[in-house]
Amino acid sequence: MSDDVINPAGSDWIGARIRDFRERYKDGAGDKLLPLATTVPLTGFDLEQVRSAVPEIFRAQAVLLKHLLSTMDSAEVLRLLGIPVQLTPWMPVLDDPEGYECPVMRIDLIPVADGSVRICELNLDSSVGGPETAEFRRYEELAAGLPPTVTPYEHLARHLAPIMWRKGLTKVCLLDWSTWEGYGQFDLEWMRETLAHQLPAGIEVFLATEKSGAERIDAQTLVYRVFMADDALCDLDFVTEAFRTAGHVVGDFSGEVMGSKVWMGLLHDPELRALLPEPTLAMIDALVPLTRVVTDANVDALIADRSGYFFKSAADFGGAGVIDGRTVGEAELRDRLAGENRGSWIAQEIVTPAEFDVRLLGSSETMSRECVLGLYRYGEGWSGCFLRSRSGASVINMSAGAAVGWAYEVPSIEA
Repeated sequence: MSDDVINPAGSDWIGARIRDFRERYKDGAGDKLLPLATTVPLTGFDLEQVRSAVPEIFRAQAVLLKHLLSTMDSAEVLRLLGIPVQLTPWMPVLDDPEGYECPVMRIDLIPVADGSVRICELNLDSSVGGPETAEFRRYEELAAGLPPTVTPYEHLARHLAPIMWRKGLTKVCLLDWSTWEGYGQFDLEWMRETLAHQLPAGIEVFLATEKSGAERIDAQTLVYRVFMADDALCDLDFVTEAFRTAGHVVGDFSGEVMGSKVWMGLLHDPELRALLPEPTLAMIDALVPLTRVVTDANVDALIADRSGYFFKSAADFGGAGVIDGRTVGEAELRDRLAGENRGSWIAQEIVTPAEFDVRLLGSSETMSRECVLGLYRYGEGWSGCFLRSRSGASVINMSAGAAVGWAYEVPSIEA
């Protein structure tokens, strides 16, 4: 065995493994998955404020949701949030807003040059992507002889294991939708392998879609929903049967309710803010960019001031429903906002992301690029950040060509 294998070191070894990981776990032939060659240290950024604030934001949302449900019926509330009303049977949060516990989240953050961060989105549904890039940091830790940090999917295994034990379940089904086969980003195989390795011996972990493998779901199965809310609308009977048959489901559609982009605007709504205590309002103002729900009453003013906002559709996925107000004319923006759209639009104040030194896989050149972060929590375990690096597009998103990697906090050294 060579010394290189015994004691791996250097960027060539890491790069080779990142390249192999991408090819092994890339879903399809496209070039949507563009990895960075090195992970990014978040020197000078402290995310503890975000981790502490998230439960407070959830409590504020619960208060506001309870109020909305007292003044509107549930269908009206869902339409406001841009959530399909057909999924109501799988939204227990509507019956008990204060009792909801979110099993999966990715808090999307904008790092700012002064070392602060802003929360631009709360992705609370079980379909959030990107945790695989934590393996890129794992390669660097191995190469440097550092202790490995816990990855998001390892945290997920720690969350699922007690559920399996309590309910006496023996199988885990990662239930996706066939729409995403060959999409070009990560597939589910690494997720399956991690859970199979981390969960107790004897637990079977398998993949299924609405077209294949779902017949194996039974009362001994924990179903982890990977598919999106819009996918479920394609075959509600299938979703009904899968959820009814399973012994337990992680990822009902309550996460879509609490993770709607519209909440960013509701948290800034003057009437609703009267229901929240001053410390909570101060925390929201410090962390959440000024955001407005687009209405008939304010749309003209928001369009006139469009250069200061990103306009986001509640039904957005992959950045397709995000409009940079600096890059669009008044007439086009008005048409977009008035067009067919399942839910509401919000206008969120533009915050310029900080720049980090990044290097694309296969390149020897380091470049300074604006980046956004996605901070994960599976169960009670917080992980590092999915990092997206700006390409030529004004929206930093994988679908728009952003290169991806992992970012990790660097503990500050106290004097």
